[in-house]
Amino acid sequence: MKNIVILLALLFIGACKKEEAPVDNSPGQNVSNLVAPVQTDTNYSAAEESHYVVRNSKTHLNKLLLFIGGSYSIPRSYNLFCDYGATIGLDVVSLSYPNNTATAPLGTSADQYIFDNYRDELCFGNQVSNVVSIDALNCISTRATKLLLFLKANYPNENWGQYLTATNTLLWSKVIVAGHSQGSGHACYLGKRNLVDRIVMLSGPNDYSTYYASPANWLTQPGQTPLTKHFSLLHTRDEIVPFANQVANIRGLGLLAANQAPLLCDNLAAPYSNSRTLSLNIPALSFHNSTVGANAILPLVWEYMLTTP
Repeated sequence: MKNIVILLALLFIGACKKEEAPVDNSPGQNVSNLVAPVQTDTNYSAAEESHYVVRNSKTHLNKLLLFIGGSYSIPRSYNLFCDYGATIGLDVVSLSYPNNTATAPLGTSADQYIFDNYRDELCFGNQVSNVVSIDALNCISTRATKLLLFLKANYPNENWGQYLTATNTLLWSKVIVAGHSQGSGHACYLGKRNLVDRIVMLSGPNDYSTYYASPANWLTQPGQTPLTKHFSLLHTRDEIVPFANQVANIRGLGLLAANQAPLLCDNLAAPYSNSRTLSLNIPALSFHNSTVGANAILPLVWEYMLTTP
C-alpha cells in the first residue's frame, strides 16, 4: 500500500524547482510565494519543502484557506485548488508539515484509538501516538501559526494578522480548513477541536478501521464545527482507499444517513441539491487525486464547497 501511495504522489507532484521569489500567476490578481519553514523559525530544517502562499491582490473575502496536503505530497503541488481559492478572494496557505506516515494502512491495527492519537499528535503536537513522533514545534497548528506570524511581519500591508488572536494563536473562526487525502482528515480533526468557518474534505477522511470494520473513533464523536459546515468530495473509483470505506467515514461523521450515498455531481450544476457530500466519476490518471485535478467541472464544485452558506 505504501509503495502505491508514494508512486501516485510522485506522479501527482511531478518535477518542480524551488522558487523563493513571488510568482505572478494572474497579472494584478493572484500572487504566490514560497516560504521555507526555516524562515518562520530557525529550529526547522532547511531541507523541508516550502509552504505555498497565494493571495489575490484585488478581491478579499477576509478568510484564510488553510490547506493540508496528502501523504508524501509537497505544498505547491496543490496550486490548482489553492490558486482557485485565491481567485475568489481567499487568502491561501498550503502548509508544509510531516506527512510521510500514510493514514489508511493504520486501519489494520487492533488499537481502537490509533487514528485518534495519530491525528492529535500531528495536529497539536500532543505526543500520544506510537506511529508518528511530532512535537509541538512540528505540529500543524504551530506551523500554521508561525507562518502567519512571518507573513504578518514581512507583508504588513496584506493583513495576515487578522487570522491571529491578540495572544498569537490561530483565530479559527476566520479559517476554512481544507485538505486532500491524509490532509482531509487533519482538516476535519482541526474542525472537530475548533469552531472553524468550514471544513472541506477531498478524497477523505481515510480513517477506516479494517480490523473493526468501522470508522475511526474520533470521526463519530461530537465536534465544535457544525455538520452544516462540512463538505466532502470523493471519487467513486478511488484506487487508494475504497470508496465504500470513505462513505462509511462520512456516515460516521453524520453527514449521510445509512441509506444515503454522496451525490454524483459530474453532470450537475451548483448548488448540487444543497448536498454537502459530493462524488465524482470522471476519468483521471489517478482517481484519488482527481478531486484536486484539472478537470473543467472542478472549479465550480470547489467554489460551491468554499463559499456556499
